[in-house]
Amino acid sequence: MEYIICNISAWDFWRTPPALRDVEIPLEIALCDQTDGLGLDWPRAIPRQNARQLDLIIRERLLTDLKGVAPPVHMMLPEGIRYSSELITAHRIPKDLPREWVVDIGSNIGVLSPAFLLANSPYHADPVILALSMCEACGVYATSPQNSRMQYAFDTLRHCGELKANGTLNPASKIYEYYDSDGHRASFLDEDGEALPWSACVPTGGISTNLWKRPPLATLDQLTALAHELKGASLPRPLGRALQLTMDGSASPLETRIALFLTAGMRLGGEGWPKPRLNQHISFDMRAARLAHQGYCVADQLYPRTKGILEVNGEAFHSDDLTFKKETGRTAALESMGYRVVTFTYDQVADLESYDSIIAQRAETLGMTLANRTTGFLKRRNELHGKLFLRLLLPGHF
Repeated sequence: MEYIICNISAWDFWRTPPALRDVEIPLEIALCDQTDGLGLDWPRAIPRQNARQLDLIIRERLLTDLKGVAPPVHMMLPEGIRYSSELITAHRIPKDLPREWVVDIGSNIGVLSPAFLLANSPYHADPVILALSMCEACGVYATSPQNSRMQYAFDTLRHCGELKANGTLNPASKIYEYYDSDGHRASFLDEDGEALPWSACVPTGGISTNLWKRPPLATLDQLTALAHELKGASLPRPLGRALQLTMDGSASPLETRIALFLTAGMRLGGEGWPKPRLNQHISFDMRAARLAHQGYCVADQLYPRTKGILEVNGEAFHSDDLTFKKETGRTAALESMGYRVVTFTYDQVADLESYDSIIAQRAETLGMTLANRTTGFLKRRNELHGKLFLRLLLPGHF
């Protein structure tokens, strides 16, 4: 592979659902007046004859598997080739780049793996923002890039009926949990041993979001081991702190943010709670099964020591269908088995006044204690809250 997609462009590639990558948008569609260039703002003329071959390849692939990537595309170029254009921002290929962390995507182009991107993060990275990306990579969801090309591909598949049950966007085999009933990581394989497909999360009412379910791209153990391999025994402080914050198994952006807000150390402004087990399968006993009208549930955030369960309810960020949000009898079933259940909504945590009005009761129910509300802590908490929740409706960061 001579050229390697890197930085935010590589991250956006890995956040693009394969079903949308596979949709080919004809160039004439991208250039027609009705589609307004699909956000590419290309000149209408045919590319000049002396255009570089890489520019031509990228121009074509922005309408296929790179449709989630915003131009200019960040690319590492071989030594001796130094040029940038409207379509490409050039970077140098490090001589010691481990080639096993580069994935071949054809046409002599590779893309840095998600694990390498995160474990080799810039020294100036904000640990909280980096942890958000790490939790997404180590979780079972993706916040796909949003642009006109992505929307065109989604609409194309939806109009073809691929959003119906058992369609490409809504496959029969879906991801419901990260941990099985014994606390072991799920396999994320179907009956034939193939990786479970991506599935679009469509909230009640059928309004599409950019939230998808998919098998994890990495694990916290993998990121930690690779970070030490690349950076040495003593990690840069931002990277080390991000790894300390990160958890496996999150199923939505809101779930990630609530977990980080509650488990971050008090020096960062968090409550300092122990890390929960995210998306744990809980098998119901006979009595609980009768109450819930189902044989099991998936707990969003389980605190095993206290048998506390925190459920995240946020329609725009958490698909009810894909996470078994069948509320009839669910809480009663869990409580009959000795669990203590609380819920959080987006509004209850996005607004600090609302959060302060309920957190003491929630903590008591879960068997947790709150951080001492000193002036210094409250200042740090406000900063942490701003990083986590003021960015929730913005595109993903890396």
